[in-house]
Amino acid sequence: MFETRDVEIPNTPRSNFIPPTTPDIVITNFTSAIFQRDINNYTNCISDSNFSGARFSYFPDVISQGTYPIFASWDKNKENSYFTNLVTQTSEASTSNLFLSNVSSNITSDSAVYDSDYLLIFNHNRANVARQAKGKLRFVITHDSRNLWSIKSWTDFRVNDSDTTWSVIKANFSN
Repeated sequence: MFETRDVEIPNTPRSNFIPPTTPDIVITNFTSAIFQRDINNYTNCISDSNFSGARFSYFPDVISQGTYPIFASWDKNKENSYFTNLVTQTSEASTSNLFLSNVSSNITSDSAVYDSDYLLIFNHNRANVARQAKGKLRFVITHDSRNLWSIKSWTDFRVNDSDTTWSVIKANFSN
C-alpha cells in the first residue's frame, strides 16, 4: 500500500542558530554566523529596536571614524548591508573565521559586557581590501521583551596603527 520515500536533501543548509537565552549564546551564534556566512543569523545577533526599544550602535576605531564618514550614521540596516555585501563577494569555497582571545565578561541580570581581542579572516573576492582584520572589540549585550539577548552596541579598537581593523572591512563593504 504505502511505501516510504527516499529522504530529500534540503536545498538550503539548516540553521544552527540557537535561541539566545544567555549572552554566551549570542557570542556562539555570532561566530557561527561568520563561519557559515549566514546573513540571517548574523543579523539576528544584532539588537532589534522593535523588541528592545534600543537601537544598535557601532563605534569604529578612532582612525576609521575620521577616515570613513559612513560611520556617522551606522545602524542595523548598514550592518546588515555590509555583511550581505561581504558574503556575496566571497566564493562558497573560501573560508571565513572569527577568533576571539583574551575574552573577559561582566554579566548582570540585564546586560553583559564582553571585551576581547579578535582576528577576523574573510577570504572575499574584492581586490585591494584586506582579508584579515585584528583589534579589540567590546560588545554590550542586552535582552529584549522576548527575553532574548543580542548585541546592543559594538566598539572597535585599533591596537597597532599598522593593523587593519574590522571597521575598515565594514567601511569597504558598506556600499
